[in-house]
Amino acid sequence: MAKKQDKTIEYIQDGREHKQQSHRFLIGALSTIIALLVLAVIVLGYQSSKNARQADENEQLALRNAQIANTAQAARALAISDEREAREQANRSFPHQLALQAQSINAARSSEQMVSTLLAIQSLRIFPTSEGVQVLLNNNFAARPLIRVAHDYSVNTVNFSPDGRYAASGSDDRSIRVWETSTGREIIRMTHDGPVAFVAFSRDGKYVVSGSHDNTVRVWEVSAGNEVARMTHGERVISVAFSPDGKFVVSGSYDKTARVWEASTGKEISRMTHDDVVNSVAFSPDGKYVVSGSNDNTARVWKASNGREVMRMTHDFFVVSVAFSPDGGFVIAGTHGNTARVWKVSNGKEVAHVTHDGGASTVALSPDGKYVVSGGYDKTARVWEANTGKEVAHMTFDSSVTAVSFSPDGKYVVSGSLDKTARVWEASTGKEIARMTHDDAVSSVAFSPDGKFVISGSRDKTARMWETNIAKGIIHMTHDGPVSCITFSPDSELAVSGSVDGAARVWETETGKEVARVMHDGPVYSVAFSPDGKFVISGSFDKTARIWEARTGKEVVRLPYDGWMPPVAFSPDGKYVVSGSYDNTARVWEADTGEEVARMTHDSAVTTVAFSHGSKHVVSGSFDETARVWEANSGREVAHMTHDDIVLSVVFSPNDKYVVTGSNDNTAHVWETSTGEEVAHMIHDGPVYSVAFSPDGRYVISGSYDDTARIWKASNGEEVARMLYEYNVTSVAFSPDGKYVISGSDDGTVRVATWQVNDLITNACAVMPRNLTRMEWEQYIGNIFPYQAVCPNLPIEP
Repeated sequence: MAKKQDKTIEYIQDGREHKQQSHRFLIGALSTIIALLVLAVIVLGYQSSKNARQADENEQLALRNAQIANTAQAARALAISDEREAREQANRSFPHQLALQAQSINAARSSEQMVSTLLAIQSLRIFPTSEGVQVLLNNNFAARPLIRVAHDYSVNTVNFSPDGRYAASGSDDRSIRVWETSTGREIIRMTHDGPVAFVAFSRDGKYVVSGSHDNTVRVWEVSAGNEVARMTHGERVISVAFSPDGKFVVSGSYDKTARVWEASTGKEISRMTHDDVVNSVAFSPDGKYVVSGSNDNTARVWKASNGREVMRMTHDFFVVSVAFSPDGGFVIAGTHGNTARVWKVSNGKEVAHVTHDGGASTVALSPDGKYVVSGGYDKTARVWEANTGKEVAHMTFDSSVTAVSFSPDGKYVVSGSLDKTARVWEASTGKEIARMTHDDAVSSVAFSPDGKFVISGSRDKTARMWETNIAKGIIHMTHDGPVSCITFSPDSELAVSGSVDGAARVWETETGKEVARVMHDGPVYSVAFSPDGKFVISGSFDKTARIWEARTGKEVVRLPYDGWMPPVAFSPDGKYVVSGSYDNTARVWEADTGEEVARMTHDSAVTTVAFSHGSKHVVSGSFDETARVWEANSGREVAHMTHDDIVLSVVFSPNDKYVVTGSNDNTAHVWETSTGEEVAHMIHDGPVYSVAFSPDGRYVISGSYDDTARIWKASNGEEVARMLYEYNVTSVAFSPDGKYVISGSDDGTVRVATWQVNDLITNACAVMPRNLTRMEWEQYIGNIFPYQAVCPNLPIEP
């Protein structure tokens, strides 16, 4: 029992120990687990914190990398932007400098005139500049020499080679100079022992014949300048010509003879004798006959092969100029005695004559033989029908006319005068197309074979080649006094101009032909077409505004006024007319009845008025130095714009959002119509008498007493183009299609011309005989651009 109890106690103790061990194990296990869990939490927390820090660092690194990338991208973009800006600046700077060079050459009137035009074209091809435009524009309005060849004394004679590649000039300095028409470069120089009176090319252009006061006729080889033949008269030689086939030469001399020579040997073939000096000689088109004019008052036709007289035509005075008609059937002669006459070769019968008041000094036949041009000591040149003597056109000079010639197509005449000018005229109307000025009397003139150029010789010791401007389509219309106002018809086919001479005239813009004329009793200071182009309104200092038919001049309505009334305008719908007056008012009238609709009052005389394109508003300018916008139907003032002097011209933009004004304060301004707030400011060097918007509203043209018309960007007042004149520009306008500008001047002329860059380039290239040479390209342009054609229609050096 005691043993069993002891075992039981032992069992209990063992159980307790085992339990205690289990507890210890469990506690140890739990402690281990807890410790592991705590460690795991710690580790996880650390790792999480580390990961968070790493993520944050990664995020910051990513941000830094993004910032670096953005900065690099921005730097690259900035570099590209800077590079682009630099390129744009270079693109602007170089053509600007090129155009300035062209301007400088142009102003100098040097022998590099053609280079000036080509540089201006190239500058505009790179980047349009106002300077480049100005060079081409002002070549339109004032003919300038492309080539100038200087002799040591007066130039007596000039002529083109048949292919136009060369020109020859003869001078009192005893030389004949042959030069390239494309460059002005002298090819060869030949010398006589006395003044050279006359030069002419053979038909193939290989030879030149010259007549001199050294009593000789000489034939020269153009390519080398070698003398081929020399023929001697008893006295000075004053006229020479090649036969059509180039085998013979005819000459006229003070020794009273005309002689035919073999060109290759100088052998005399025949001799024709007058009773006095032989002034002029010419071959017939078939080369069988010679005509000569003499101081013995006769023109005579001779058989070239033997000198037998075929016909004699007797005048009342010296015969100074003779020519055959293109078919050889007629002879024309000009005399010192008041007449130029046409004779029939077969019977010597006079067919027609024209009378000059002081003698006909020079004559020429048109290429088709239908017309004659004669120049006289009466300061006129006249075109007349060869078969009737009926005068077709009449041109007036400031001194005697010394030389005349027809263009190859017969449409134009070039004339030279003692008044120092060579002028190109329209043969059918006598309208002046271009005027070229020397520093002394012009003695000889000729057209190039293609009609694009004129060559002139002068006592100023120069021979010059000029653009004729025919290809440029410039139209000149002339009043008898300063032109005060002009505008186009809506279809651009007509133009109307008003003048201080009291006339308002309608012209065809294509031809310059006058269509209708209305005479006021005072100066006309405002004109406008009706929207349909059928009517014109003109305002005058005779205190009337008159509405009349554009094609007939028939008066429809007359509006009397209490004061002088320069400004008038139609509303775009044609229902109303607005007028301004020196009675301080602007008034709106019904166009068909003349009934007053509204009256607007300034503080002084109203100088200019215009309707908005929507016909809802009127703008007026005044001596009170303001321009004001009004409601047309009520006269209520909408906006008020202030200048520092009299407002002389006002016009709405095509969308009516803006108004442009010109003032006696030498400025033009663009304003917002609704507020009167200034948008752009343009400055002239004299009063701005006329302003107008282009049809798209992007540009403004202004005419000023600083002798310029200028085109500006309407948005900022940047100058785009400038046209130079010799007199005040009183009126300007754009054509409805925007391609042309029209201007009126105090010199009494109205001019129409292109102004847009592409048109200017096209027109300029149309009359250029060549491109820049490689040497010229390197001199002015260098290696900035590769050598290329300025004008694609012309070849360049290989």
